[in-house]
Amino acid sequence: MNKKIKIFLGGYVNFPNAQNVNCDNIARYLDKEKFEVHTMYTNKKAIDKKVYKDQDIHLHKLIHHRFIWYWSKYLTMLLGNYDVYYLPKVEKTDKRFSQKHKNKICISSVEGVITESTNNTEQFKDYYIKDMTSFFSISNCIADSVKKYWGIQSEVIPLGTIPIGKKVDEKNKLKNIIWVGNVKANKRPQYLVNIAKTFSNLQFKMIGDGDMLEDMKKICMSENINNLRFYGRIPNSQVYQEMEECDLLLMTSEYEGLPKVIQEAAQMRLPSIYINENYNVDFITDGINGFAVSDLETMQEKIQFLLDDPTTYQKMSKAAYESIQPYTWGNVIKQYEKYFEKIYEKSQKMGVL
Repeated sequence: MNKKIKIFLGGYVNFPNAQNVNCDNIARYLDKEKFEVHTMYTNKKAIDKKVYKDQDIHLHKLIHHRFIWYWSKYLTMLLGNYDVYYLPKVEKTDKRFSQKHKNKICISSVEGVITESTNNTEQFKDYYIKDMTSFFSISNCIADSVKKYWGIQSEVIPLGTIPIGKKVDEKNKLKNIIWVGNVKANKRPQYLVNIAKTFSNLQFKMIGDGDMLEDMKKICMSENINNLRFYGRIPNSQVYQEMEECDLLLMTSEYEGLPKVIQEAAQMRLPSIYINENYNVDFITDGINGFAVSDLETMQEKIQFLLDDPTTYQKMSKAAYESIQPYTWGNVIKQYEKYFEKIYEKSQKMGVL
């Protein structure tokens, strides 16, 4: 293919959440010989534009105002006249644009598992099936749920993780535990508070904000839980720094997709324990590089097991690091490039453009 594909990545690269970080990573790793890359940033957060310019990434400002936000993004999408629009955030703007401009190639990714009570609405389904030109799932677990509830086979393209550019020291024993996510009901942050209360000999970090954060702080104060520190929302680079000081990641969510934080933790040699009530993590092999548990009680049992058996913990830490290497962006980005090229070429042949 001689012509560069002009692609719009519909995230805000300087505002840390899962879809935005993914768009930022994709923008950085896409082959600039094949793609002309465009994405957005919000004027509410600091950004080093030179870093993006040096990587041949075109930035567009999102004006962070409730009356202007919608049109700021919509007009950027319209006036850019891009070949491909990757719209993973499922925002009102994305939906309206794709509905109004059926001649545009709009792609999205299903990033949360579908259950009887989660992501199981006609509106959510229609976004992917009717509004998008094409979509993919970011994990086998999600693809299975798409097949079960929507009756559609979807391609699986995992999220990537950025390789750590320095040597990460090997872990010896369990001392510090970290939790990362939105502090809201479906993430069940109260589970971490309960665990911190049970394991007063360990130190805990909660990273993230949300409508339950203040309640969690109040519980810790009222119950004299002094071994849990709250960090709020911090830049992704700082998350890595905090992980480096920790030994284990806990995931207490009711449901997830392909939890990027588990990938990031594995890069820092942290095994993970997650509750597999409604989902499974593709790259976690139970008992090898982490644990998939059914409930809070079993999660606490596994923490105690790793405390009592440092040798097993050390093996699990090493396995976590080794198992995540195929998921680094340098490897995963090739799948994204092939997918974007495939959908673009298919649409050309069908006369969409």
